[in-house]
Amino acid sequence: MKFLNSEALLDILVKYKVLTPKQRQFVLLEKGKQRQKLQRQAVKDGKVDKSYPDMVDIIVAFNLKIQDGKNRPIDEELIMRAVAKNGDFPFKKLDPLDLDMEVVTKTIPRNFAIRQLILPFKIEEGFLDVAIYHPDNEVALADIEHTNQTKVRAHIATKSDIQRIIAEFFGFQKSISAAEDQFGVAAGSSASIDIGNLERYVKISSSKEITSSDQHIKTAINHIFHYALEQRASDIHIEPKRNASVVRFRIDGILHTIYNLPKAVHSALISRIKFLARLDIAEKRRPQDGRIKIGAKGDRDVEIRVSSIPVAFGEKIVLRILDSEMIFQKIANLGFSRRDMQVYNSFIASPHGIILVTGPTGSGKSTTLYSTLKEIATPEKNIITVEDPVEMVHEEFNQISVQPLIDITFSSILRNILRQDPDIIMIGEIRDQETAAHAVQAAMTGHLVFSTLHTNDASSSIARLRDLGLQPFMIASTLLGCMAQRLVKTICPSCVETFSIEGDELKRFGFPVLEQGPLSLKRGKGCPECRGTGYKGRCGIFEVLSFSPQIKRMIVDNSHSLEIRRIAIREGMTTLREDAWDKVKRGITTYQEALRVTSDS
Repeated sequence: MKFLNSEALLDILVKYKVLTPKQRQFVLLEKGKQRQKLQRQAVKDGKVDKSYPDMVDIIVAFNLKIQDGKNRPIDEELIMRAVAKNGDFPFKKLDPLDLDMEVVTKTIPRNFAIRQLILPFKIEEGFLDVAIYHPDNEVALADIEHTNQTKVRAHIATKSDIQRIIAEFFGFQKSISAAEDQFGVAAGSSASIDIGNLERYVKISSSKEITSSDQHIKTAINHIFHYALEQRASDIHIEPKRNASVVRFRIDGILHTIYNLPKAVHSALISRIKFLARLDIAEKRRPQDGRIKIGAKGDRDVEIRVSSIPVAFGEKIVLRILDSEMIFQKIANLGFSRRDMQVYNSFIASPHGIILVTGPTGSGKSTTLYSTLKEIATPEKNIITVEDPVEMVHEEFNQISVQPLIDITFSSILRNILRQDPDIIMIGEIRDQETAAHAVQAAMTGHLVFSTLHTNDASSSIARLRDLGLQPFMIASTLLGCMAQRLVKTICPSCVETFSIEGDELKRFGFPVLEQGPLSLKRGKGCPECRGTGYKGRCGIFEVLSFSPQIKRMIVDNSHSLEIRRIAIREGMTTLREDAWDKVKRGITTYQEALRVTSDS
């Protein structure tokens, strides 16, 4: 396995234009010094890798740039892609979400995988697919074939990817296996009675006490949290099934199955999370809510909102991850158009009145409100929020959590909140007539009030407030404006491509297309960075309704919300569909995504 330490690697990189001949000569002259430097750093870091450092590490450490006009750094992946192309191997970008834990951890021993830098990742059509770092490691591949009695297909991967997956998967599997041995019994043998399972299988056996203090479960939960943050997940689902415990992550709005764990460890995982969230571990039949605060990389705090509920096969927990970097953003970065930004800024600059943000669950309302409050917060302002529950704790706000069991509700708090001398009030949601009346009262007495409603578009908020019992003249005199919003997935920048589509086809979908003939739009063709979806990240689309004198008169006259919407559009309001189309034209999202998100608007 000397290939990656030889000058032949430099020749390949020159052949595929990763290195220039001048860069090749530089590496040859300086590699001795760089190798000594890397070895000293390895000793300092406590690494004991005898193959460290090889030529790949040395080239990467020089921080060279590829001379292709894009000035990209020559990294490990670029080098190994050239190696794969030269040896006619497929290159494998290892995505943890696509890997089968059983194949990774139970095909070859961990020490063998570490020593040989080999990672099995899939069994398909009678072949075992493995990722390898050394393309000339034929002996190890032959050993795997002999041991597993199956043909092996080798894929080239980077050393850092292989080492990371080995550490994460084998470490997690070790914790889960140890926990299964301690808390459960092998599949197929008798198990203890699970009172949370609605199927109520009654099996007689002795069982061990499950405690939240077990080190294996602690390690497994820490791994799940770390992994979720690394994958940019917004939610973690831990779901009991008949014979397994399933862990799923929601990433960019889509749920991905991450692990299928033994059912025996499910209760222990749930108990550990409930312990961290200060919930009642013994209570398994009623829903509970709590929160966990953890530290992440970069000295930032991450809030995790915990919800447990009994389902058919036991207790399910959903954890909503609230990253301060995501929930507190600059308003200008949320996705507003120039017109909508100006109108919204005029709302939040007002000394008093009500600003409503509407949309379904998961449409980004909390991010908009928190980002707005953060931007307008000053030492001279007293900001009070009433939430159910408090999503992200922030020391510049005075945050109150609704607790119905002790009669702390939106309406009961709002009855007393004005005695706290607030300048700005944020009400998590207007749900009933009493809360709506208190919000109006606060606005009429000189306070700026933010709140949310669940309506499909901005103009429907007026009808909703009427339904809650507010008089039209009170709505017209206190409401500054309403804003509907959604989240659209954004095109992956790593695989964006241009394509043509006929304007008439887009018109049939309801887009405001003015151009004739074919249009050039953007889409993601799918790559390892976006897991083949073509999308990475999300941004907001908005419909901002400003209350002009004419619209206020229409509200007082009890005009239908559709008529108000028609006048608002004539006065310049951009609808959700129009704002989505603008982001399609600008190459931010695709027309399919815009159509999916705005189908109800």
